[in-house]
Order: sequence, then structure tokens, then C-alpha cells
Amino acid sequence: MRVMEARLVLKSPAVVVQRRTERGFVKPADWIPGSMLRGAILTALHRAGKLGAGDLERERVEPSLLASPAYPVVKGSRSAPATPFMFYCRRCKSLVDITREAAEKLARGEEPEPPLPHECGEALKPMHGALVAREGRELRRVGVETFRSTSVAIGRERGSAVRGMLFDYEAIAEGTEFWAWVLAPDWLQPGSMEVAVGRGSSRGFGWAELRLEPAPQPRPYGSVLVAMSPLTPLKRLEWRGCALTLARVYGRLDRLQAGWEYGRGFRPIVEVARRGSLAVVEEVSGPAEPLRVGLPVKAGDSWLTGFNALVPLEEYYGVLGG
Repeated sequence: MRVMEARLVLKSPAVVVQRRTERGFVKPADWIPGSMLRGAILTALHRAGKLGAGDLERERVEPSLLASPAYPVVKGSRSAPATPFMFYCRRCKSLVDITREAAEKLARGEEPEPPLPHECGEALKPMHGALVAREGRELRRVGVETFRSTSVAIGRERGSAVRGMLFDYEAIAEGTEFWAWVLAPDWLQPGSMEVAVGRGSSRGFGWAELRLEPAPQPRPYGSVLVAMSPLTPLKRLEWRGCALTLARVYGRLDRLQAGWEYGRGFRPIVEVARRGSLAVVEEVSGPAEPLRVGLPVKAGDSWLTGFNALVPLEEYYGVLGG
């Protein structure tokens, strides 16, 4: 297995949302979950005849293809989730980052302290989990371009619009680029393919070009790691010889609905530490490559993917170009 870097460019708007309301699919996400990207690759290979139904079933029982969350590329710079020690000044719009200092204290077993008010006198607002990217020498909060539209439902019997049956959707704009890491088995080679992400692919939504290229080797793992995805707060994570023992996770907790499981309709609600959280590690053993994309977690007889992607602090800043 090897890690490849993925670049995904939307060829049509993508309906990737955080929740559904009575009026439709709204509040678009600013990322593509790792489970969704993984499913898009498997579906594309299945449609191309490169994977059969038996191959998909084996991937469900024992996954070999894994993907990290995909985050937007903004003006040529990769974005990443902010740590709990990144803060925003609403008055002067500057970003204050004390992550390195906090990580050093966590590694020594000390408690990090919140920053003082900004030099302009404004209290600082935490940015934990928001997306940041480098613009020039500075880190800035970023997002994705979206739009909202209202459509009318089509009746199945007559194939025409149904009066009063309106629904809304919000979509990520065409042309948006994302980046991610993919842990590829031997049967997945570098190259390009067409994939579909999000809802409504039969209506033309979410079609994208995915390009896979070899990724550089991961940097050495230290005692403090950054979560590039939501992190299941388990003390020990293990998958295919890669094992990780956590002493502490520093970050806010969230509840997240996991992706749809192929062939089962299984979508559990998982309590996680928010993306960007810091993990204090007791021990890391085995190959480091799976940690970039996230170690799966067993739930019943199914695997939950797209969680637990962890990188060293210096690799995190390498993603941000610093």
C-alpha cells in the first residue's frame, strides 16, 4: 500500500451538505468527507468494470482503500482545519496562532493557557475546526463558494412539475478544487478518473475529475499530532499493523453522522473530537502511511472510515505552506 495525493476539481456543482431540512438540502459543507471520497472512487472503478460486486463486498468487510477528508485549495494553497490554539480578531481581521507553543506544553504534560487579548484590544475568537489557508505570509480563514437554488419536484406518474412541491438546495460551485490523501492498494494506480460526489449525480450534480499522484513520505511522528479529520476519542486505534495509543485529545467534541455503508444503509451517529484537535500520543507503532488517511473503526460488523487522520505538527504546517 502507498499514499497518493488526490486533487479533485468539480465539473458541476456538488450538493455536499451538513444537514437536510423540510425545504431541502441546505448548509453546504466546506469539505468532502473521507468516506464519501472513498465511495466515489470505488463507484467509479465499479462503473468502469475494474471492480466487481465481489470486490465491493470485500472492501466493506475488510477495507484496503482509504481516503482522508478533502479540503479546498484556495488560490493555489491547500487549506486545513484550524487547531484549538488558533484565534481570530474580529476588529483587525488578523489570525493569532499559538499552536506550536501549546503543543510544547502538552508534550511536557502542562496545561496550555489561552492567549491575551489582541494588541488592538479586541478579545480573540477561537477558530477550532474552521478552515485556514496561507495567503502570502499570513494564515487566513477560508471557505468554498456556494449558491442556493429552488427547484420543483417532478411527479413520477406524469413526468411533470408538481404544484406546490418546491425544495431548496445549496451547492458548492463548479470549478472548486479539493485536495486529499488516498491510501491505495496495488490495484489502484496514479492517473485520472471521473467521479461523482454528493447527492444528485443522476441530475448532473457532483461530477468531478480526480487526479492521483504519489505523495511524499510522511514526516517522523512526535508526541503531539494534529487531527486532519474528526477523531474518535478512543484510547487505542489499530488497523493492519499500524497502532496508536492516545494519552489525551485536546479539542471540542461533536456529534457526526457517519457515511452510508455500501449495501447496508448503515449510518450511525458518532461522537468525535472536532477536526483540528491535538492528540497527545503515548505510542505509535507499525507503518505510518495509514495515519495520514485515518485508521478505520469497527462498528458492529462494519467499518467506519474517514476518521482518525493524524499528522505530525510539522507536516500540518507543511500542508499550510509554512
